[in-house]
Amino acid sequence: MRLSARSPLAIAAIAVLGVVLLVVLTLTFLDWNLLKGPLTRTASARFGREVGITGPLQVHLWSRHPTVIVNGLIIGGPPWERDRPVARIERLQIELEPLRSLMKAALILGRVELVHPEIYLHTEKSGRANWTFENRAPSKQRASPPLTLPAMHDLVIDDGKLDLIDERRRLKVKGTVEAAQRAAPRDQKPFRVEGKGTINDEPFRLDVAGGPLQVLSPYRPYPFALAIRAGENEIHADGKVLKPFDLGALELRVSASGPDLAQMFYLTQITLPNSPPYKVQASIKREGMRIAVRQIEGSLGGSDVTGTVDIDATTKRPTVKADLLSRHLFLKDFAAVTGSRANPNTSLANGAPGGGAQADGKTARADAKAARADRVPHLFPTARLQIERVRAIDADVHFRATSIEAGRVPFTQLVLHARLRDGVLSLDPLRFDMAQGRLRADVHIDARSQPPVVRADLRAADVQLGQFKGKAQASPPLDGVLDARALIEGNGDSVHALMSDASGRLTVIVPKGDVRAAFAELTGIDIAKGIGLLVQKPDEKEQIRCGVAEFNVETGTAHAQDLLFDTQDVLIKGEGQINLGNEKLDLTIRGQPKKLRLFRVRAPIEVGGELLKPSFRLKPGPLVAQGAAGAVLGTLLTPVGAILAFVDPGLAKNQDCSQLLTQARQSEPGSAASSRTAQAQPADPRR
Repeated sequence: MRLSARSPLAIAAIAVLGVVLLVVLTLTFLDWNLLKGPLTRTASARFGREVGITGPLQVHLWSRHPTVIVNGLIIGGPPWERDRPVARIERLQIELEPLRSLMKAALILGRVELVHPEIYLHTEKSGRANWTFENRAPSKQRASPPLTLPAMHDLVIDDGKLDLIDERRRLKVKGTVEAAQRAAPRDQKPFRVEGKGTINDEPFRLDVAGGPLQVLSPYRPYPFALAIRAGENEIHADGKVLKPFDLGALELRVSASGPDLAQMFYLTQITLPNSPPYKVQASIKREGMRIAVRQIEGSLGGSDVTGTVDIDATTKRPTVKADLLSRHLFLKDFAAVTGSRANPNTSLANGAPGGGAQADGKTARADAKAARADRVPHLFPTARLQIERVRAIDADVHFRATSIEAGRVPFTQLVLHARLRDGVLSLDPLRFDMAQGRLRADVHIDARSQPPVVRADLRAADVQLGQFKGKAQASPPLDGVLDARALIEGNGDSVHALMSDASGRLTVIVPKGDVRAAFAELTGIDIAKGIGLLVQKPDEKEQIRCGVAEFNVETGTAHAQDLLFDTQDVLIKGEGQINLGNEKLDLTIRGQPKKLRLFRVRAPIEVGGELLKPSFRLKPGPLVAQGAAGAVLGTLLTPVGAILAFVDPGLAKNQDCSQLLTQARQSEPGSAASSRTAQAQPADPRR
C-alpha cells in the first residue's frame, strides 16, 4: 500500500522526524552554558546545598562515549556548615557508557577525570556527615551504610587534595590523592592516597595503594594495599574491593599490632578490652553492614588467642559476637582486661567517645588524680569503665583458656561468658578451675546510670588450701578445704570505686585442716608462738577443727562479725575491720589455750598495713604489762617465779564446729548489710 503525502500516518511520521531533527540540531548547536543556571538550581534543590559551576560547561553527545566536561565545579556544604564547600574541582570530565548502562540496567561510567580536586569530608559527633547529602544525623535505628559509587572503567585524579575531620574518631587528616591512567615502570600501583594527621591527639598516617584504574570492571575485584599508623598501633592489609566502587563489599587479610587493644576504639568504633601488647592476624569480609572476622591468630602479651568475631551494624547498636580460645594464657595478661594497667596519660583509647580533645578544668583535675592513683599499687583496679562505649554496642563473647600460668596459684582453666545488651553488662560465668576446687563470679553491671550499679556474686568451692605453696618445694602453710561466698552491691565506674561504696556480706569456711609453723614465715614475726600454737619446726602442724570468717560490708568497710579458728590446742579469735576503699587492714588476732601452758606470750597480734602488703606485730601494751609482772614476781619471789607470769590460767573450750559451720552456711550475705541486698539468697558457699 502506498502512502499519500497527505495521509495522516505520513503526516505523523514527518512530524516525528522533524521533531527528532530539531532536537538533534538543537543539541548540536546548543550553547550548554545557558543551562548552567537551571542545572545548578535543580542540583541545589535536589541535594540540599549550593551547587555552582564557575567555568564553561561542555557537552559532546554525538559519540560512542558521550562526554560532559564541567569547569569550576563547586559543591557546597550542608545547611549546618555552609561556610566551607565539600568539593572544589577545577575540571571534571565524565564519559558515559549508554549501551552498557542499558544492558546492565545500572549507571556505568567510562572514563572519569578530576583535575585539582579539593575534597573536604567532615563527620560530627552525632554522626551527621557533610558528604551524605542527607543533612541530618543517621537514624538511631542503624548506622550509616558504607559508601557506594557508580561503576566506572577508568579513573584519573590529578593533584587531588583531601581534608578529613571525623569528630567521633577524633581524627584529623590532610592528604593527597593521585590516580594515574596506567602504571609507571617503577610504580605498579599508580592509585595512591596518602594522609597525615592526628587521631585522639596521637600521630596518624594513612597510605592506600592500588593498581591502574584504566581497566576497572564492576564485576572484577580490584586489589589494593592499606597501611595505617595510629599512635603506636600499626595496621597493614592486603585486600580487594569485590565490586568497584562498592565499599560495602570487601575482603581483607589484616595484621595489626600495638600496645593495647582498647586503643583501637577510635579506628573501629568498637569497644575492646584493655590488653597487654598485641599482635593479631585475621581475614575480614565485609558485606554491607555485616563484618565477619575469621582465622584470628595472635598474641596478647605472652598469651595466644584464636577464634572468630562477627559484627552486625544493621541494628540499633552494632552487635558483636565472638568465640575466642587461648591455649596458653598468662593471668597477668588477662588482668589487663580489668583495667589494672590502664594509663590515662599514654592511652590512645582515653577519653569519652565523641568528646572534644580538651577537657574542662574539673575533668582534667579528676583525670590527674586518677593518674596519680594509678601509679600506686592497688588490689582493686582504678581504671574507669568507659560508660558511653558500653552503651554504644551490644555483645555476646565467649572466651576459654585451656592452660593458665598464674604463678603460684594453680589455675587450670578459665571460662568467661560476657553479654552486653542495652548498656547492661553481665559476666556469667567468670570461672577459674583448679586441680582441686574452683572460683566463680557472676557480675552484673548496669551502665545505664552514672555511676554504674554493680552486683557481684563471688564463690570459692572445694578449694584445697594445700595447693598454695609459699615457696617452691615448700610445704603449704595451711591445709584443708575452703569454701567462700561474697555478695557485693554498690555504685562505681571502676573496681576500686565499687569497693569503696560496696555493701553486702562475706563468708569464709574451713571445715577442717592443718596449720603449719611455716605460716610464721609469711609474717616476719612468729605468729605460731604469738597465738599459742605449739609448733616448732616447719613440718610440724596443728590441726584446725574448723574455721569461720564472716564480714558485714557497709559502704566500703568490712566489719568482722565472726572471725574464729578452732584448733586442737588453741582457740583463735579475731576482730576489727578492713577498709576496702583505701585497702587498709585493722584486725586483731588473739589465741586462747585449751591446756595449761608455760611460756606463752599473751600478746594480741595486730594485722595492719595494706591488702597487698599486710604488716604483723605483737600489740605492745599487754606484752609490756606481762613483762612487768614477771619482773615484780622475779624480785619478790625467785627468778623461777617470773615464769608464773607466762602461765595462761584461762582455758578455752572446744567450739561446736558443726553448729558454727551450719550457722555460717545458713547466713544470708547482704540481707542485713543494706536495703539494697535485702532479697539476697542464702549464702551457701558450695553453691
